Order: sequence, then structure tokens, then C-alpha cells
Amino acid sequence: MTLDALIMLAGALVAVVPFLGFPPSWDTWIFFVLGVFILGLGIIVRRRGMNSHKGIDVHFKQPQPTSMPLDDGEVS
Repeated sequence: MTLDALIMLAGALVAVVPFLGFPPSWDTWIFFVLGVFILGLGIIVRRRGMNSHKGIDVHFKQPQPTSMPLDDGEVS
């Protein structure tokens, strides 16, 4: 299962837990565990994203303007 799928599954569980009929103390612990799980997945996703950009040069060269002919036929 991919990280994206795990994050979506955890989000779906957060949405469904209040309707499952657990006692309020269980709900509290389930939400806490799911929150820690989602936080951990977020950290993993962020670290993987940072590591994938290490070898890439992110400096882009701006395009130079091209010379355009003026109305009287001259080139600027």
C-alpha cells in the first residue's frame, strides 16, 4: 500500500470513527492514535520529498528577449 493510500485510509477512519458507536474514551484514544499515525506519515512523505530534490539543480535560466522588428523595418 502506498503512503498516499495510507493517508487517505487514515482520513477516512477519522471521518467514520464518531459513527461507529465506541465509548467516548475509546474515541479519544482512537483519534490520538490516528493523529500520531497521520503525523508520522506526513513526516515520511516530507523527508522523501526533500531527499528526491537533493541532486537536482533548481536554478533556472531566464529566457532572453528576442529581437523584434520595429514598425519601420528596423530590428531592436
